[in-house]
Amino acid sequence: MSFIDLAKNRYSCRKYNGESVSSEKLQAVLEAGRISPTAINAQPIVVKILKSEESLAKIRGITRMAYDAPVVLMVCYDLDKCYRAEKYGDDFNSGVMDASIVTTSMMMQATDLGLATLWARGFNAAEIEKAFDFPANLKLACLLDIGYADPEEGGPSPRHPVRKTMAEFAQEI
Repeated sequence: MSFIDLAKNRYSCRKYNGESVSSEKLQAVLEAGRISPTAINAQPIVVKILKSEESLAKIRGITRMAYDAPVVLMVCYDLDKCYRAEKYGDDFNSGVMDASIVTTSMMMQATDLGLATLWARGFNAAEIEKAFDFPANLKLACLLDIGYADPEEGGPSPRHPVRKTMAEFAQEI
């Protein structure tokens, strides 16, 4: 499958069939994230893997964004390792951007392997960080739910194919 077809076929899955994800597929997803680019190659990303009944119950008790996926990745960034643009007079740090790049790579690899995903950020990150006893420098950027889509209810939402025109999206100046 071409990359553009892969990108068009990926969607946000909110209902999984309960089948577990093999360790080989999970490792391939994690490898895609590990080799992803980050600002100045600082590699500030830490991925916490939730797949035990205990950890999944804990995250589901805090947010509905874990749905019923058999694997939930907490994509985090270490504030102490993020690129900062201070020398340019900007308070930017690369944490969320780097986490987004890594999550996209993992999401697309999962899709290529026949897995369904949901990139989620509808939660209070500080509450999750506290519940999972994160150190102060580790910040949760998003969750990535991974599993196999439920064949009846796990498909794309009606909004999935709706896209801006190219003229609305890209403008030459």
